[in-house]
Amino acid sequence: MLRSPPAQRLRLAVAIALCLGLAGPSPAAAAGAGRFIADHLAFDIAGVGSWRAAWTDDRNPGFHLAGGGPELNVGLEFDNGFGFLLGGRALFLSHVGDDQSLTGMYIDASGHAMAQVRVTDWIRIGLGASGGRLWRCCNEAEDANLSSLLFGGFLRLGIDILPRNALPRALGLWMRVGIDGTAAAPPTTRLPQSSMNIALGLGMRL
Repeated sequence: MLRSPPAQRLRLAVAIALCLGLAGPSPAAAAGAGRFIADHLAFDIAGVGSWRAAWTDDRNPGFHLAGGGPELNVGLEFDNGFGFLLGGRALFLSHVGDDQSLTGMYIDASGHAMAQVRVTDWIRIGLGASGGRLWRCCNEAEDANLSSLLFGGFLRLGIDILPRNALPRALGLWMRVGIDGTAAAPPTTRLPQSSMNIALGLGMRL
């Protein structure tokens, strides 16, 4: 019986290991990962009504916006009740204050990351950070002095109106309260240095 030299056997072992690595995970492992994601997926989409106003700010205390838009969140929620979500929203707002120079349509587009805890099967509380841009649009109404990046934090409370085993799966109501700061400073922007945002959302959660 012929025996391969040690160096040749070593090369053969390395080649087999590389082939196994390139073949990827086994079907059973892939199925297990897919099942884990399906069991722990957290996803919600909602229509949002929103109000934003200057907060502890002397620069523009009459600044008030109201409107709405969609919000989407996706992430994982574990058996112990903790979860992590990434999401974004796009709000279309109108100025409702008395200052005529601020009237017009505004867009509030932002993304956020949020840690969430399930208090009960019906109630979830989340704490997160957000970043985005607020600006007045469109066409002649566009104004570089009414545009800025916003960064802040928020608290969100969610209540399931219907349980997850219902159809639609967990119709839910959310309330979000946040404080945001304006990145730009006068005279670059006329937006308030800080503002409070209160939003109510109604939608579906998986």
